[in-house]
Amino acid sequence: MDRLDALKLFIRIVDGGSFAAAAREIGVGQPAVSKQIASLERYLGAQLVRRTSRSMTLTEAGQSVYEAGLRIIGDFSELESSEESAG
Repeated sequence: MDRLDALKLFIRIVDGGSFAAAAREIGVGQPAVSKQIASLERYLGAQLVRRTSRSMTLTEAGQSVYEAGLRIIGDFSELESSEESAG
C-alpha cells in the first residue's frame, strides 16, 4: 500500500469511527488496517490515534493529518478529473 492509499485509509477510519468499520468497508481484516496505520505513524513519526478496547480518539497530530489529508485527497481528485477531461 502506498502512502496515498494509507492516507485514504486513515481518513476512512476517522470518518467511520473505527478500525473495524474501515476494515469491513474495504474487505480486509482489522489487523491489516492496524498494520497500515502503524506504518503510516512510523513514516510520519507521530501517533495519529489513541486506541482503547472500546474507542479511538485522534491525537493533535492525527487531527492535523486528517485535515491535511482531506485537502490532499481533494486536490488529487481534482487533478484526476482535470486530466480525464483534458485527455
